[in-house]
Amino acid sequence: MMGPIMENEEHKTDRISVRQIMKDLRALSVRDFSPEERLDKIVALVAEKLKVDACSCYIARPGDILELCATWGLDKKAVHETFLRLGEGLIGEIALQRKPLIVEDAWAHSSFVYKPETKEKSFKSLAGVPIIRSNKLLGVLAVQTKKIQSFSQDLIEVLETISLVLGEMLSWGLFKKKETVAAPPSGRQKIEGTGLISGFAIGRVIIHKRLEQPAQLLAKDSQKEIQKLLKALDRVEQEVNRILATSHMSGSQSDIFETYLMFIKDKGWIAKMTKAIETGLSADAAVQKIGDEVTARMELMTDPYIKERIHDVQDLVGRVMRHLRRGAKEARAKKKMPRQTILVAKSMGPAELLDYDLKKIKGIILEEGSQTMHMVIVTRSMNIPLICGIKNVAQIFSDGDLVALDATGGNVYLNPSDDTLDALSDQTNRARRLRAKYTAMRDLPAVTEDGIKISLNMNAGLSHDLMADSGFSYDGIGLYRTELPFMLTENLPNVKTQTAIYKRALMQAKDKPVIFRTLDIGSDKVLPYFERQTEENPAMGWRSIRMTLDRRALLRNQLSAFLKAAAGRDLYVMFPMISCVREFQEAKNTLLMEMEQEAERGGKLPKSVKIGTMLEVPSLVFQLDELLKEVDFVSIGTNDLMQFMFAADRGNPTIWNRYDPLMPAFLKVLKTVNDKCLKAGVPCSVCGEMAGRPLEAMTLVGLGFRSLSMNPASLGAVKAAVRSMHRAELEAYLKRQLSTVSENLREYLRLFAVDHGVFIG
Repeated sequence: MMGPIMENEEHKTDRISVRQIMKDLRALSVRDFSPEERLDKIVALVAEKLKVDACSCYIARPGDILELCATWGLDKKAVHETFLRLGEGLIGEIALQRKPLIVEDAWAHSSFVYKPETKEKSFKSLAGVPIIRSNKLLGVLAVQTKKIQSFSQDLIEVLETISLVLGEMLSWGLFKKKETVAAPPSGRQKIEGTGLISGFAIGRVIIHKRLEQPAQLLAKDSQKEIQKLLKALDRVEQEVNRILATSHMSGSQSDIFETYLMFIKDKGWIAKMTKAIETGLSADAAVQKIGDEVTARMELMTDPYIKERIHDVQDLVGRVMRHLRRGAKEARAKKKMPRQTILVAKSMGPAELLDYDLKKIKGIILEEGSQTMHMVIVTRSMNIPLICGIKNVAQIFSDGDLVALDATGGNVYLNPSDDTLDALSDQTNRARRLRAKYTAMRDLPAVTEDGIKISLNMNAGLSHDLMADSGFSYDGIGLYRTELPFMLTENLPNVKTQTAIYKRALMQAKDKPVIFRTLDIGSDKVLPYFERQTEENPAMGWRSIRMTLDRRALLRNQLSAFLKAAAGRDLYVMFPMISCVREFQEAKNTLLMEMEQEAERGGKLPKSVKIGTMLEVPSLVFQLDELLKEVDFVSIGTNDLMQFMFAADRGNPTIWNRYDPLMPAFLKVLKTVNDKCLKAGVPCSVCGEMAGRPLEAMTLVGLGFRSLSMNPASLGAVKAAVRSMHRAELEAYLKRQLSTVSENLREYLRLFAVDHGVFIG
């Protein structure tokens, strides 16, 4: 070991030592060692070069277990004898959170767990990083010192670079324990999934294979690698521009690829890749490393809308890596495809889909996917049936398999029988009739049978979500999430950048109102350039309006961008996570102050400004009388309101379905809010997931709501429900049920819909 580390002195790692570590790792990679020997030498090398007292590598095992597989500094007898569950101890916490951790005094940390066999009683400080490969957790790399030590961020970046090398080794399966492997399924099968784009298809399978592994991890000539990277980014930019020019996409779809261009040109992203190359990584490995960091950060978030952008990042990373490989001619468009192709993939980005001959693709099967995934948005415009949620697709299907796809019922049939094909044909005809029903209603108003007009609005997150050509009409944007552009780049978007984004959204919506929600960040939605706060309960912690009021410059810049973007037209601004009237007043006054300053600068102001609030926190229900004197409109976020009201984490699979929005207690709260808003003359809408389901939407109309906002895919079915119901009959029925029934009303309301001919899907 080299000289001791001074107590309380920050551990510094210069770039020269990083390059030396990379050089030594290159040397180790070509020596004839067994996997175990190589891993032992790596941890010893890291400990020596970083001047720490211990370095250990834990490998992820099935069942969410971490096994100590190599160490320098801890007791060697603990290797293959020490196991930690995911989330157990500091190592388990790193694996669970999938993010680096620095702890100066490990024994004082609330997550610390002592394993006697390691004999680590004398160790104080710890720094560790997850080992992630292709968005999969493979293990944890950690270093420790015997004296209290303040590790630097530079050291974390070195560990992350080393973890990339370890991730490559682990991904080869060299350290995998022997397990009993079930024989691959064969013969005739019915496999259940989730249909995203209805329809029926039959064809032969083609497995989509994404290029994920770098051809070379380490490189000697950094400048040469940087030039390769810049040229590859330039070629990807040209390729995306070519897609935009030749694919004849609508404005909403082409905006998806404009997002790709935003990534490619982002200076923060390029700077991080360049820095990784300068440590000794190849351009391939640097692209993969930074891509993995971005996707790992997004994977931590519970917001499905944000998580779905992971596929776009993976698509873009793979595209850049293909262009880095001169000899890699993976031209999928030239790949021989059957005339009736069923495309099968773990996940895909929209650009990857367009690499294929779309005329031959009759259906798509994905392991991962959802309604708002960009690839699904593009596929929907082509009316290609799509089903997702089928695990281990690469093990179930093989190139050339005969498959029947029922994306309406959510089933896939491998080697289907004639009877199956006949039954699916009947279902296909029903789906075709439903789509024709929605299409026929496109330009008809959402009016109940007794003449009550219901405003149907759309939730959106980027301008490409404003799908005016989706086949469903809408009255406006009831919720425009503004946080996504902040999360996709490595630097805080300035006022000019934000103004351009919001102006594009207003242009896409044409003359329809757009309600901009200010930044809803914090909790699981963490900006890459903000330090993450450690909180026991982040969903109820420093997030949303609480954070932006504390960091007022962030809020003021966004409000300024709203005002500039909406110059000359109506502006609607909505503040999220308001828990008391004082918070709303403070946020509102900040907007009014920005308006005054914009006027003083000679800027053109919006024609009108309406200021509203999300109602998500139960405490606000008891302050409605005071609140309604301050707001121009109210929008109920049923997702958060319900989880806070029932004290039930909606991200917890154990309890998420225990509480139902059609329980009387919740419906009474909704009715109370709407009744008070009506009395005060303040518009009130619902923008949570509840508004997008036909049965729940029917119920909301029966409670008195006149405005609903939902994901675009729900618009057709909800309009059909509204146009087939008699509001007064349901209102009277609900009044009786809410006064006499204490249990869940779902089945009662379903039977009411059936008896009264209300369309509920």
